[in-house]
Amino acid sequence: MLTPETDAQDRADMQRLAAGDDAALDDLMQRHGPAVHRLLVGLLQDPQDALDLTQETFVRVYQARHRFRARDRFVPWLFTIATNLARNRLQI
Repeated sequence: MLTPETDAQDRADMQRLAAGDDAALDDLMQRHGPAVHRLLVGLLQDPQDALDLTQETFVRVYQARHRFRARDRFVPWLFTIATNLARNRLQI
């Protein structure tokens, strides 16, 4: 569940990640990994593909860590990444 406290923690973790603290990615994965996986299972109807794309989603978060704008909300950004990956997978 997204709360103002969770949103603030997400922004702080993204700032930490952009500053070079890779452990911040672990915190984000623990907090949001299950929800991303549920979203992807619903979209793909395949738990293994969903697991693969859950991992890829967080790889993309890491790769884009410097492009995340602190004024944005993290969860919609994260779910957009996951949804785009699922769309790409379904086009194969």
